[in-house]
Amino acid sequence: MQLIDIGVNLTNASFASQRQAVLDRAYAAGVDQLVLTGTSVEGSEQALQLCHELDESAQRLFCTAGIHPHSASDWTGDTEKQLHALLKENRVRAVGECGLDFNRDFSPRPQQEKVLEAHLAMAVELQLPVFLHERDANQRLLDILRDYRDRLPAAVVHCFTGERT
Repeated sequence: MQLIDIGVNLTNASFASQRQAVLDRAYAAGVDQLVLTGTSVEGSEQALQLCHELDESAQRLFCTAGIHPHSASDWTGDTEKQLHALLKENRVRAVGECGLDFNRDFSPRPQQEKVLEAHLAMAVELQLPVFLHERDANQRLLDILRDYRDRLPAAVVHCFTGERT
């Protein structure tokens, strides 16, 4: 069985001095591949750069590219263009982290929804999976996903506060 950690926040500054040690521990524990999470254009670019720096073989480190719902207010046309370009990089394996966070509401809900739909449209266009975040917005997320689910290749919700049923 292959083990893949799909939500690695290695771009966080708290890991700056120990990134290789974190990877070494993961590999020693049997993790085969890791996917670094992009939560902003800058963070997605950094995740991609770390993939190149820390895995010259291009076999073990990959990343996502997206805008976290907390930062949806920062979305512009330029953001979309930059993100679209990043998503075409071969080490970028999913669109996100994207979604809805109605718990903290750091960005207005309509803006979060607009940005999520832009992510989903890019995922459909490029046929990439989506890496989703949902907090206190499960029904709204499901309503939006309903329009895309038959066209998306795959999705994972790494943060979900809804019910099982």
